[in-house]
Amino acid sequence: MPSSIHHCILALIAAFCACGSAFAQAVEFKLQQREGWVGTPITMQVVAVNFKSDPQPPEVAPSADFTSVVVGAPQRMDMRQNINGVASRRITTTWTVQFTPNHAGVLAVPRIKIMSDGVAYPSPLQNIPVSAPETGDVLAVNVKSKPSILYTGQAADLILEIAIRPYSNREHDVSLNERQMWELIDKPASSWGVFEPRIRELVQSNQTVSSREEIRDGARWCVYEITTNTNAARIGALDIGDVRIDLRYPTGISVNRDFFGSPELSLSGIRKISMSPGPSNVIVQALPEMGKPASFRGAVGQFAIQASAKPTKSAVGDPMTLTLSIQSLSANKEELRALQPPPLDSPALTRSFRMPSDPLAGTVDGSTKTFTQTLRALNADAKEIPPIEFSYFDPSTSKYVTTTTQAIAISVSPAERISTTALNGLNAAKKDVPKTSLTEVDGGLFANAASSDDLVSDQRLSVGWTTGLVFAAPPLVAATLLLLRRRNQAAKNNVGLARARVAAKNALRQLEGANDAAAIATLIQEFIEARTMRPAGTVTRSDAANLAHMAGANAKCLQSLDSILALGERAAFAPQGRESAQSLRAQAATLIGELDQLSWRHRTASILEEIQT
Repeated sequence: MPSSIHHCILALIAAFCACGSAFAQAVEFKLQQREGWVGTPITMQVVAVNFKSDPQPPEVAPSADFTSVVVGAPQRMDMRQNINGVASRRITTTWTVQFTPNHAGVLAVPRIKIMSDGVAYPSPLQNIPVSAPETGDVLAVNVKSKPSILYTGQAADLILEIAIRPYSNREHDVSLNERQMWELIDKPASSWGVFEPRIRELVQSNQTVSSREEIRDGARWCVYEITTNTNAARIGALDIGDVRIDLRYPTGISVNRDFFGSPELSLSGIRKISMSPGPSNVIVQALPEMGKPASFRGAVGQFAIQASAKPTKSAVGDPMTLTLSIQSLSANKEELRALQPPPLDSPALTRSFRMPSDPLAGTVDGSTKTFTQTLRALNADAKEIPPIEFSYFDPSTSKYVTTTTQAIAISVSPAERISTTALNGLNAAKKDVPKTSLTEVDGGLFANAASSDDLVSDQRLSVGWTTGLVFAAPPLVAATLLLLRRRNQAAKNNVGLARARVAAKNALRQLEGANDAAAIATLIQEFIEARTMRPAGTVTRSDAANLAHMAGANAKCLQSLDSILALGERAAFAPQGRESAQSLRAQAATLIGELDQLSWRHRTASILEEIQT
């Protein structure tokens, strides 16, 4: 080949390469989403490719429709490839620009310009639809219960239903699944109300929440359900606390390169959405007064009761253990937590037996709650433990049900006694004991003298009680001071005790601003919760009467307490007038003063004193 032709070919190749390099230098403007929302940033990536010198930062044209900002420092990457002997190189500088829409409509994206070596690279004209920040298009929150109608004291399953429309990106053919959408819920920032213990348990144990897919209006939704148990303590709309779900919903996906140049997807924008459920449609109804048995103690559900005693043979005054087992027949076992024992003050039982007056604290095992009580027969005529009556309200039939245990046959023998004759015989036997005899020895008094070795053999120091007291006093004083210090520290840290001490003062202060019977009844229930150190909202009307009775309230005080709480339940549906509320406040103030004088810390009664009386 002539040298001139060879030189021409080389010149053509060099010109082609130079032309290719010139065309490779460009600026890419990548808008990460096709629609936007007012107040939520829209992200654009500006990529300068194969610039010989460092390009200047992007300049964003001012716009009344958007608030624009360049986010962070640029990212630079130099990627080289060699495929089948052909080497290529791509040098990029990437900036991230965010546009925040100020109003809804079809808006023109602000123009962006990149300057390099005196050449301007403007972005193309682009329009984007912007909508008002409505949450219902991607997030829905609802609370429901099983059953849907509740009575005071009834246990129920509350279900928090969270529905999220999964994010999808057609450009990159990406659709997030149920697990990924669940991870986008900001759990620490959200408020969970009564569902918080269950959420904490799921997060700490790394459990997955129950989920399913639904088709709503032709779109795919991920539905999550969180179930918790609750007890309806007060009438009216069920209080579920502050429930608010915070969601970080994606607005775009960007393609980045890792260290090895492989593409990886990441969220380029987040739209923060918060939503709370609507007003609770779960209504708690008051228990009916008509047909309420005297033995009713607030049990709501379906139950079965059994009784047993051990031993069944004893003497008068000897203890027998009575065991009452109450089984829940409902699906929700939460009702056992606040279940009270049946009354044991029936004349048929107290006529023949004595028992402590302390309240019974049952133990729950599965679907059964067990109470135990110690009985002592008063005479040998007791032949059986009579049937014990237990009443509950069945919400499925809206009726009260009374059931009784089977009578338990027992055998009681008279108590053994020591007669006066037996005592005299014992004294006579003592008189017949032979006296100690004395023997005379030689040597007179010198026979009793000990040797000098015996006198000096014991050289131990003898410490009297005075010396021992002196040595023991300092440790005893130090231990007493340490005990008092720990007791004072425990009292300061005991929030429940501090709450109980100021319960009456707080109740009387808040009573001045109570304008209806419902608010007054709620204050009294909160006062009893504070004095008994129980959580807020857990004491029902029947619980309040039982606790006051255990604390030693008389019949007049119990009647006043129950009448005020009954008025409060009725006032939730039929508000009272100002005059009736004013007189009820005076009655409530007197009642709080009487309740504050009761012994809310129950003292253990002496069984011996009860038998003697």
